[in-house]
Amino acid sequence: MRDLGTHLHLVGIGGEGMSTLAQLLSQLGYQVSGSDLTPSTRLAHLSAQGIRVCLGHSPDNLPPGRGTIVYSSAIPAGNPELRAARARGMKLLPRLQALNVLLAGRKVVAIAGTHGKTTTTTWAACLVHRLTGEEGHYIGAQVAGLPAARWGHGPFFLEVDESDGLFTTLSPQVAVIGNIDGDHLSTYGSYQRLLGAFAAFARRAGKLAVGGDDPGARRLVAARPDALTFGLSPGCRLRARGVRGRGQKSWFELWWEGRRVGEVEIPAPGTHNVRNALGALAAGILVGLPVEELAEWLPQLPRPRRRLEVLEENGHLVVDDYAHHPRELACSLTGIRAGWPRRRVVAVFQPHRYSRTSRYARAFGEVLARGADEVVVTEVYPAGEPPLPGVSGAQVAAAARAAGGEVHFAPTLDQAQERVAGIVRPGDVVAYFGAGDIWRLARKMATSLSSGG
Repeated sequence: MRDLGTHLHLVGIGGEGMSTLAQLLSQLGYQVSGSDLTPSTRLAHLSAQGIRVCLGHSPDNLPPGRGTIVYSSAIPAGNPELRAARARGMKLLPRLQALNVLLAGRKVVAIAGTHGKTTTTTWAACLVHRLTGEEGHYIGAQVAGLPAARWGHGPFFLEVDESDGLFTTLSPQVAVIGNIDGDHLSTYGSYQRLLGAFAAFARRAGKLAVGGDDPGARRLVAARPDALTFGLSPGCRLRARGVRGRGQKSWFELWWEGRRVGEVEIPAPGTHNVRNALGALAAGILVGLPVEELAEWLPQLPRPRRRLEVLEENGHLVVDDYAHHPRELACSLTGIRAGWPRRRVVAVFQPHRYSRTSRYARAFGEVLARGADEVVVTEVYPAGEPPLPGVSGAQVAAAARAAGGEVHFAPTLDQAQERVAGIVRPGDVVAYFGAGDIWRLARKMATSLSSGG
């Protein structure tokens, strides 16, 4: 029984995960409303679907009666809508807890890990849908030709976010954990506690697949020797060998339980995307589908937007990417080098969150210096965090310069675009990285090229 009431109000509805939840609830016939601070294309999309969206947070936005309030982990406890809801005795649920209630009784395939879970969830859901026609999904990104949320029938593929620690309350029938990296440590306090949270999540899963190339994920096998391991390393039960790439495609030999399945193609560059494809195949295997039939559909998979997304090729190759952690940034730059090996790379990076920048400024700088020919760094995108004294994008730029990079610090997006215009050459790959609003520059550059500007 979905004990959520009939009217749900989502505080922070404009966030990627919250807007996806709003769409899922609307599909199921719930009355949905929500609020957020700034207008966005996601809010406009929700309004077009008949969902009432309020700009700004105010007690006046709350539904009448005793509706349920669902809130994003980015919303502070002192938010005026949450305070008013508590005073009225309304039910308050974090986003993931609301999803957990919604999915009670459904076969859930939960895709988790620090990196790659959006792509892996997208691909796993699409593979199973192509073979069976039955699946539901919840994906925290836009995917061309695919709704971010679909209730459907059969297994439900759920992208699981570990940022607030609540994923340890889930008990999925199948779980896939691709990797465990040091992120969201402000929630956990240490990497060891983060590992402990993933171990608790793994213990609650029915069947489990883990990334065998990742030291953190591999540690889970000691407690779950039944886990299906996937990766490029010898000993992985599901393995890729002989990886090669060109442009936006990669190829590799697929092996399952020591048997060669054949050579397969995926529509994405980079070894990290090979691992994402293996994770999606592992999910399909654990829901009972044959690996040979799953692999046949790999070339036709869609890519989530902002995951090494090529926007334009007209004198320059313009790439938009969501990377906001040093490991993600390194993987993306390596993927670009593998796909377009003879082209110069101009990287434009917007650090995301002061806490993350404080922890990883040096690592970001070293990755950028190593992976790009020229680098432009902007100021930090706060993502709701208050500034930290002395923390700035200038630290990342300084670290890249110290590592031997050709680096420019341009605090604002407009200044960054001016700097790019001054250094870009015909034939360059211009790659924009970050989880904030850096995508605006990528699209501005792509539009300028497509119109001949």
